Amino acid sequence: MNPDGLLSNLNPSQQAAVSSFADTLAILAGPGSGKTHTLTSRTAWLLAQGLQPWNIIVATFTVKAAREMKERIGKLLGNGLESKLILGTFHSIARRYLARYGHLIGIKKDFGIADTADSLAIIKRICKRHHLNIDPKVARSRISGTKARAEKEHEENKSGAKTVDAQEFELCCAEYEAALQRSNLLDYDDLLLRCVDLLRNHPSCVSNVEAVLIDEFQDTNIVQFDLMRLFAAERKRITIVGDPDQSIYGFRAAEIKNYRRMLRQYPDTVTIALEENYRSSGAILHMALSIIQQDDSRVAKSLTATHMVGTRPVLRRLAGAYKEAEWIVTEIQRCMGMTGGLMDSNDIAILLRSASLSRLIETALGRAGIAYRMVGGLRFYDRLEIKTILDYLRVINQPDSNDALARIINTPSRRIGDATIKSLLEEADQAKITLWALILGIVKDTRKPTTKIQKVTEHGLTKLVDMVLTARKKLSAPAEERISTVKLINFVLEKTNYEQWLEERQGDAHKARWDNVQELITQANDFQDLLSCGYEDETLPEIDGLMQEEDEDHLSRFLANVALASSEARAEDDEGVPTAQVTISTIHAAKGLEWPVVFIPATYQGSIPHSRAEDTNEERRLLYVAMTRAKALLYMSYPLKNSQGEQTILSPFLAPPGIAPLIDMRGPALGSSTVQSVSQILRRSCPSPASISESRSFLRSSEDDLFPVDGEEDSDNVESRWRNEHTTGNRTHMIGQQPPKRRKIELDRSVSNPEERYECSWKPSYITTMDRASSFTSTTIPGKTEFVNVRANLQVLQEQSVKTAAATIEKETVSRRQPPQNPAVKKKAKALVGQGTLFGFLGKPEPAEEPPLPSLRVTLSNEIKTNPYAQVMPSSFSRPRPNPAQQDVIGIDPSLANRRIGPSAGHRPYQKLPLQQKRNDYVFLSSPPQKPKPPLLEEDVVAEKPPGLTSNPPLLPLIRAATTFHSTTVSEVGTSKKTYGINRKMDGWSSKNRQAFRPPTMKRPG
Repeated sequence: MNPDGLLSNLNPSQQAAVSSFADTLAILAGPGSGKTHTLTSRTAWLLAQGLQPWNIIVATFTVKAAREMKERIGKLLGNGLESKLILGTFHSIARRYLARYGHLIGIKKDFGIADTADSLAIIKRICKRHHLNIDPKVARSRISGTKARAEKEHEENKSGAKTVDAQEFELCCAEYEAALQRSNLLDYDDLLLRCVDLLRNHPSCVSNVEAVLIDEFQDTNIVQFDLMRLFAAERKRITIVGDPDQSIYGFRAAEIKNYRRMLRQYPDTVTIALEENYRSSGAILHMALSIIQQDDSRVAKSLTATHMVGTRPVLRRLAGAYKEAEWIVTEIQRCMGMTGGLMDSNDIAILLRSASLSRLIETALGRAGIAYRMVGGLRFYDRLEIKTILDYLRVINQPDSNDALARIINTPSRRIGDATIKSLLEEADQAKITLWALILGIVKDTRKPTTKIQKVTEHGLTKLVDMVLTARKKLSAPAEERISTVKLINFVLEKTNYEQWLEERQGDAHKARWDNVQELITQANDFQDLLSCGYEDETLPEIDGLMQEEDEDHLSRFLANVALASSEARAEDDEGVPTAQVTISTIHAAKGLEWPVVFIPATYQGSIPHSRAEDTNEERRLLYVAMTRAKALLYMSYPLKNSQGEQTILSPFLAPPGIAPLIDMRGPALGSSTVQSVSQILRRSCPSPASISESRSFLRSSEDDLFPVDGEEDSDNVESRWRNEHTTGNRTHMIGQQPPKRRKIELDRSVSNPEERYECSWKPSYITTMDRASSFTSTTIPGKTEFVNVRANLQVLQEQSVKTAAATIEKETVSRRQPPQNPAVKKKAKALVGQGTLFGFLGKPEPAEEPPLPSLRVTLSNEIKTNPYAQVMPSSFSRPRPNPAQQDVIGIDPSLANRRIGPSAGHRPYQKLPLQQKRNDYVFLSSPPQKPKPPLLEEDVVAEKPPGLTSNPPLLPLIRAATTFHSTTVSEVGTSKKTYGINRKMDGWSSKNRQAFRPPTMKRPG
C-alpha cells in the first residue's frame, strides 16, 4: 500500500490533515469541506503506517456514517482490513466491549437493549403504580439528560431541601433502574455509562488501542468525551473531526465546550482547518458566514466557495403562514418548470425548526399534487408486523423483557384480555419479579397468582410458554444443530399462523404487510452471511490477564444491530416503487445531508430562535446548518402573522443591516443564465431551450410575482375570505389573518377575487353604480359644488360611447330611422338615440314630433358642445366652455325649452346658472340602481316619437349611469318625500295608486 496514493485526490489542507504525525489532531471541517473523505483517508493512512485495524477505534454518530466510512476504506485499501476495524457508533462500540467484558462489572450475559418504546412503557407503569404527578415523556427525557451529563444532576439533587417534584423524579429514577435490572436490560444511555465504568475500573480492556478517531466531535456529550479519553488512555493518539459552528444538539446534552476542554487536556493538539467548500454557491456561503460570524465567541475560521457565485438567497415576506405555504408550492413548481427537467422533487427540501410547522406546508403540497416524504416518519422496524416478530425474537432471546413479552402475549389472539395482561404486569412489579417468571410459575403450577386466570387464559399462556421454551432449546443446541435466525423467524411465523393473522387483521393490505415480513427475513439472511464472511466481525483482541466471554449468539447480535440501527431505517412505499418526492425535515434531522434547493420557512422571532431556546448561539448555528444544506438555490421566508394569527418579527439573525445587500426580496428570475449557473453548480448538463419552453408552459407565472413583495395582502382578497367564512358558517379565521371580529369590513370596494362566488345570499343580482364606483373618477373641487340634471349627464356619457362604438351605433341609427313595416311596432316607442323629453322617459305621449336627426355623430357633437355641464368629466377639463345662450338645446320641444318643473314642498328649486359665469367643476356621486320600464296604462296610447330619449334607449347599455346622490328633477315629480335615490319602488313612479299621469305645472317666462 502506497501512502502517497491516498493523498492524490486531496487539496493541500486535506493532505496536511491526513498525513499529520501529531498524536492529537483536531480537524475543523466546515460544511461541504469533505469531512468524511478526510477522516476516511486519515484512517487508511494510519493503516498504511503499519497500525493494526483491530487496534484502531473509529466512532461515528450514525450507523449510516459508519457503513459509508467502512465502504470507502474498503475501496481505498482493497484488502479487507476495513472489516477488522473497531468501527461504529459510540453505542455499538460500547455494546461490543460490554458483551465481552461486562461480566467484570456484574452485567449478565445476553443483556438486552431497551429502546425508546420500552423505556417509556416502563416509566408509564411506574407513574401509574405510584400515582406520580409527572409526564412519562418528560420523566424519560430528564432521566436521559441526567445520565448523559454523568452524575452532575445527581449531586445537585442530593444537596438542599427537595421539592415534591424532585422527590417524585428521584423515586421514578430508582424504580426505572430497578425495572431495567430485573429485566436484564440496558437503555441507550446505560450502554455508554456502563462502558465508562468498565474502562475506569479495568483500563486494560483497551490497552491495545493505538489510535482513536472521532467523527462529529462537536456533538459529543461529557460521557462520550470521557469514553474517548478512556479509549486512548494507553497511547493518547486522538484525531477528532468536527465543526463547532454546527453544534446543534445541546438538547441531547452535547457539549460545544468539549473542543476547548480537549485543548486544555491535550495542550499539544494540532489544529487544521478545512476551508474549501465543495457544496454551496458563493452567494449562499457568503450569506451563511455573515450569519454565523455574528457569534463573537466562536472559533475564528472561514470558508471559501469553489463554485461560482450563483444567485443570491431569497428572504421572502408573506402575509400569513397560509400564504407562505402557497408561495413555497408555487416556487417549487417554478424551480422545476423553469429549469426544463434539470431538477425534480428529489432535489428540493423544506427544512423546519419544529415539526409542528409542517401541517400547512403538507396541506399545500397535497392540494398541488406534489409528492413529499417526512424525514423521521414511521420507521421500518416500528411497523406493527415487523415489531411483533422482533418482540417474539427478543422474548426468545431474553424472556425477562417485560414489555416485549406483554406485547406478544395476545398477538395473535390467545383469548387473553388487556385487563388480565395489565393485572399480571402489576402483580409482577409488586412481587419484584419479571413477567416471564410469573407466567412460567402459573403454567407450571408453582405459583398461585392473585390475578384471576380463566381456563381459556391459562391455555393461551401455556401455548405461548411452550413455543418460547422450544425456540430457546433450539438456540442452545450444539453449534452444528443450532437454529439460525432465519429459521427461527420462520418457526415463529408457523407457530403463530402469522400470515393468516395478517390477512384477518389487515384485509386487502395484508400482502404489502407480508412483503415487509419477507424483507425482514431477507435482512436476517444478509446479516447472517456478513457474519459468516467476517464482515461484521466484532471480536476484540485478546488481552493478557482478561477473560472474554464468547459472543457467538447470532440472534443477540442481530437484535442489537436492529435496536441500534432502527433510527436509520425509513419508511418505504408499500409498492416499493421509488417516486420523486419533496423532502420535509427538521433542521436537526437534515444535518449531514444536502439538496440543490432548500426552503427555510418561518424565519421569525419565536421560531428561529425558538421561543423556548436557552442558548441563542445554538439557534444561530441551527440556521447556519440549515442554510449550508443548499447547493444552488436557497429560499427563506417569514409570514407577517403566524399560524395562530399573531404578529411576527423577523429573526434577529436576519435583521442586521449588513444582511440586506446579500439577499433578494423575491425569487430569482430563473432565466437562461441562471439555469446555466445552476447546472454548473450541480455538475449536470444544461437543459435545452425546447425542454425549458415545454416545462414552463404549465406555470401560472414564470416570475415570483403572484404574491406582494411587502407581504401586505390585497384588501379585496381579505374581504372575499371574510365573506367565504361567514357564508359557509366557518367561524375560524383564515390562517395567518386577523380574526373576523377584529377585521374592518371595506364596503366601498368591489370584490374582484375569484372567491366572489361565496357572496351572501342577500346580494342583489344587479350591479349598482356604487358597485362600480371604484372605476369612476371623482374630484374634490374647492369652493361651490353643484349637481347636474339627468339630461346633461347623459349627453356627456354619450360622448364617451360614441368614441368607442360610433360606427356600430350609427349603423343601428340608420336602420331605426327607416319607417317600420309592422303596424304593431308603431305602437311601441322607437328605439332611437338622442336626448328625449320627460314625457318620453315616462312612457307618455309626446306633445309634438320633431324631424329625425340628420346624423347621430353630428347631433352628439353639437349636444356636447352646447352642454355647459359636460365639463365635469376629466376628459373635458381642458376644453373651453361655450356659451349656452348662443345655441339651441337639441332634443327638446321648442315650446318647452324654456320651461322648468316647479319645485315640490320641502325641496330647493332648480336654479339656472347665469349666462356669464366662471367655470365650475362638478362631482358625480353614486346613483340608484336602474329601474325597470314603467307599465303602460290601458287607456294610454303610445305614439310614435321623434328622435329623443325614450323609455328604452339603445345607448343606455353602453354607458354608465350617473354617479350622484342628489334629488333630481325626476324624483321631484314622483314624490315629495326625500328618497336620496335609494328607496324608490322598483315598479316605477307612475304605478303609485295606479293613477293616470298628470303633467306638472309649468311656469312660462313672462
